[in-house]
Amino acid sequence: MMIAELIKQYDVLKECNVPVPDPYFNSLEVWVEIVLSHDGSFRRVNWLGKPKDSQNGKKKSKDDPCIDLDCPVTEKSACRSSGNDSPHGIVDNCSWLFGQLAPNKKKETNKKQLKIDIRKDESPGKLRHKSYLRQLNDMYAVNSSHEIKLIQQLLSDEEKLKAVWKHIEDLLKSKLLDGKKNKLFDTDRNKWEQNASKINMRWVVEQIGSSGKPVNALSHIKTAWRMLQEKKGDWWITSLINGERKPARILHPKIKGASLVSFNNAATYCAHLSATYRGKPGKKEDEEDGSALPAQIGFEEAEKYSKALQWLIDNSSVHFEETVNCIWINQTSSNNQILDKSGYELVEPHGQKSNFKRGKAKTSKGKILAYTGDLIKTLQNFRNGQKADYREKHFYLLSLLLRRKGRHAIIGSYTGTMGLLDDNTDLFINRTKVMIPNKYLDRKDNAREFCPTLMDILSAAGIRSEKKTRLVWDREVIEVIMTGQPLPADLCKLIIQKAIKDKHLEQSRKKRVEYLKLLAIAAGCARHYLTTIIGKENYYMGIDIKLTDSGYLTGRLFAVCENIQKRGRNWGPTLSDKLFSAAIDMPRQTLVQLYRNCLCYDIYKTDSEWLKEIFDKIKLNGSDSEKGDVLPESGVDQFAFMLGYWHQRGELRPKVEESNNNIELQNNK
Repeated sequence: MMIAELIKQYDVLKECNVPVPDPYFNSLEVWVEIVLSHDGSFRRVNWLGKPKDSQNGKKKSKDDPCIDLDCPVTEKSACRSSGNDSPHGIVDNCSWLFGQLAPNKKKETNKKQLKIDIRKDESPGKLRHKSYLRQLNDMYAVNSSHEIKLIQQLLSDEEKLKAVWKHIEDLLKSKLLDGKKNKLFDTDRNKWEQNASKINMRWVVEQIGSSGKPVNALSHIKTAWRMLQEKKGDWWITSLINGERKPARILHPKIKGASLVSFNNAATYCAHLSATYRGKPGKKEDEEDGSALPAQIGFEEAEKYSKALQWLIDNSSVHFEETVNCIWINQTSSNNQILDKSGYELVEPHGQKSNFKRGKAKTSKGKILAYTGDLIKTLQNFRNGQKADYREKHFYLLSLLLRRKGRHAIIGSYTGTMGLLDDNTDLFINRTKVMIPNKYLDRKDNAREFCPTLMDILSAAGIRSEKKTRLVWDREVIEVIMTGQPLPADLCKLIIQKAIKDKHLEQSRKKRVEYLKLLAIAAGCARHYLTTIIGKENYYMGIDIKLTDSGYLTGRLFAVCENIQKRGRNWGPTLSDKLFSAAIDMPRQTLVQLYRNCLCYDIYKTDSEWLKEIFDKIKLNGSDSEKGDVLPESGVDQFAFMLGYWHQRGELRPKVEESNNNIELQNNK
C-alpha cells in the first residue's frame, strides 16, 4: 500500500531533519509580521518578502515570500476555497484577522431570500473576524498562553484594530507592485485588493531584551493547537495502515489543489470511513449501505502521507510531460540520519533534455564545443559516486497525474531494487545509443556516443502539439526503466515519421541544429525498435556491412547519393532533400532516379567503393548485372531505413560551410 510507504517516508524525513511541517500544521507563504511588545502594545509591522535573484543584472519587481512551516491549520481550513467559518490558526490573511478585504457576498436568489438568515446584516469580513476570534478563545481555553491573550485583546479593541490595519494597509500599498515596478494600488485598485486579501500575516510578541519568535512557532502554542485539534476527533475508524482505532480524517488534505484520496461529499461526510460511518453522519453501526471503502485512514496518517507526498513532488520527482513521478529510497530500517536521494539521482537524468547545441567553452574564449550524451555521462558520474552496496537498496516510485481540483490520478506505482533499476537503464542505453558522427554540427565536433533521454524521446514526438495528450505514453516511458519494457512502438514510429517529414529543415539556417537533434533521436529510436521490440540483435551502434536487409541497404544507398549531390552542388537544395519519404515508399523508382542524378557529378567517384559494396548485396532493377536481390518496388521498413541512413551518413565526409556555421552559432547563442 503506497500510502503506508508515504507515511513511513514522512517519519524518515523528520529523522533526517528535512524541513517538513508537523501534523496539524502547513507551510504557508507569509509576507507580513505584526510585532507586539510584551505588554500587548503595537510596535510595528515587518515586510518579510525578499528580493528575487536578479538575472542579467535586472532586478525583478516581485519579492520571494517567507515560507513558514509552523502555520496551524484545521481540517476545514486546509481544504477551504470559500466560506466564513474556517480560519487557519494564528497565521492567516487580513480578511480573517481584521475583517478587511473579504470577498463580497453573492446576490441571493429568490428562494434563498425566503429563508431566514440571522446573520444577514453581518458582512463577510465581520463573520470571518468573529470566527478567528472564536478559535483564539478555544486555544486559550486549552492553554492560557500570554501571547494568545495579547492577540485577543488587540483584535477585540475596535480602535486598536483599525490603527494596526492602517499600518498594514500602508505597507501593502507600498510593497505590492505591478510588472513595471509601479505601485499596484495606483495602477489597478481592484487587482491590488485581490492580491492584498491573500497576503498571510503572523504575530510576534517581543520579550524584554529579545526580538521574540513568531507566536505560531512557540513550542507551547504548537502543543496547545495539537491538543485542540485532537479533541475534535469524534469519528473513529480502524486504520488500514496498522489496524489501530484512530480518529478519522473526514476531509483529506489537498496537495497542490487536489487530494489523493477521494470522498463522496467533501462538505458533510467521507466514503472512506469504516462500516459505522459509511453513510452520512448519524447512521448507526448496523445501518450499512454497502458503499465502497476506498481507504480507511486516520487523521494524523492523512497529515503525514500528504506532507510527504508534497515534499516528494517538490524535491524528489521527475516530470514526463503531464505526469509527475515521485521516487524515494526505503530507509525505514536504517539508522542513517542523512536522507538518501540516490533513487532520484538515478532517475532524474532521464527527465532532462540533452544539451544538443553549440556554445562557447567557459575555459577557452571563442572555442566552439558540442555538448551531447548527457544521459550517458551523468549516469557514469552517478555510479562512480555510489558505494558498492547501493544496488541492494529498495526504492518506491509513484506516478501521478496532478489536477488542480478534485482528485489526483494515480498512473502507476512501482517498487524494486536499485540494481534492477540500474540494469534496466543499462539495457535501454545499450539498445538505443548511436554514434554521433565526426563533424556532425561543425568541423570541431568530435564523434561520440549518444543516447536520447526519455524526455528527449517524448519531446521529439511533439506530444504537446497533438490535440489529445497520450498519457499512456507517459506511463509506458517510465516503465522502460522501472520494469525493463521497450518503448511504445507507436511512439518510435511517430518520431521516425517526424524526422522524415521535417527533412527540409536541415537546409534551414535557423532550424538546422534542432533538426539534427531530432535526426539523432530518431536514429536511436530506430535502433531501439529493431533490437528491443522486434528482437533483431544484429543492429549495432555502428555500420554493419554484413547486413542484407533491404530497408537497411536502401537507407545506406540514399545516404551515399545524398552526400554526392550535396558535395557536388555549391548552393540550394538537392534532389535528395525532396525524396526522403519517397525512398521509403517507392525505393526502386526513387533510388534509380537519385543514382542517375549522382552520375552527373564527377565527385561520385569518391564514394564509388561504398556504392560497389552496396550493389554487391542489392541491385536497382532486374536487368542490372550487379549481385544481390532487386530493390523492392514499394515499401521498405522505415526503421531499418532510418538506421541504415544514419550509419552510412556517419561514415561519409560531409560538406561543411564555414559561413553557415557562423550564422548557426549566432542563432544558438
